[in-house]
Amino acid sequence: MKKHLPSAAVLTALLLVLCLQAFAAERSSFDSGLSTSASSGGGYIFTQSQEPTYTDYTDVIPVLTAAPTNGNLRTAPDITVNGKSIGHLAERAMVNSTPYAEAGPILEALYPDISLATQDGHLTATSSELSFHAIAEDCYVLVNDRYLYVPDGVLLQNGEILLPVSVLAEALGCTIQGLGAEEDIVLKQVAPAVTARTYNEEDLYWLSHAIFAESGNQPMKGRIAVGTVILNRVADPTFPNTVEEVIFQPNQFSPVANGTIYRDPDKDSIVAAKLCLDGVKEADDCLYFNVTTMYSWADRARTYFCTIGGHNFYL
Repeated sequence: MKKHLPSAAVLTALLLVLCLQAFAAERSSFDSGLSTSASSGGGYIFTQSQEPTYTDYTDVIPVLTAAPTNGNLRTAPDITVNGKSIGHLAERAMVNSTPYAEAGPILEALYPDISLATQDGHLTATSSELSFHAIAEDCYVLVNDRYLYVPDGVLLQNGEILLPVSVLAEALGCTIQGLGAEEDIVLKQVAPAVTARTYNEEDLYWLSHAIFAESGNQPMKGRIAVGTVILNRVADPTFPNTVEEVIFQPNQFSPVANGTIYRDPDKDSIVAAKLCLDGVKEADDCLYFNVTTMYSWADRARTYFCTIGGHNFYL
């Protein structure tokens, strides 16, 4: 029997089926993003790759307001205490070009066992080494029973007590760097906090009495100025050598003549006397003062220096 070869139509159909299968396989690989390959009779490999598909998106970059320092957040300008950054914890302010800082965080950085309480403008802090008390608007702080002068007053800001950085440094035995408004404040404790001192009882007694009698109705600065004049006289060779002798020198202080020198002084007059005996001065080197409403011998014979409260002061 004679064998018949496939007709041309059959061969064409088979070839078409094979091409469709190859195209389908290649399309499937293309859609998956993978390369497809086919071998030629010569052993070469032909590859076809799909272009990558990109999805639109928006980068979200966090805004950094501070850089980490010693495990804390560093502010600019910063406050550091013994190398520890606390600027993110402590309020700052400038008062008459004097830098102020919040006392609480500084105390906590120096005394880990400290107990702090701030209420109604009063700050009380106690630890095994420190007793600290400050009241808003007072012109002094009390540290270990020692008064320290705050000429521009204790500041209350956002419910927190702020003090001049220089006063905090003096109170807590610290060196200080950076007193500009935009400078880092750097405190380093090199000595113990201040302690109470002993005063000559007679000097404290008469000085506080004279301050109260002459300026009991004046602000702290005015009281200190009166005490400064008395101590300037003690130090001047043309006047007597003790506080009591200066006060009782004839025709010098009217409270001696009218008897008000013997009235018991109030607390602020005693504090002013202690501050004066510690070396705090107002009215510089003045030796005379008089009430502003009276024209006196000092107006004619002495050099006017300044007015503080209700008194004029003269060199």
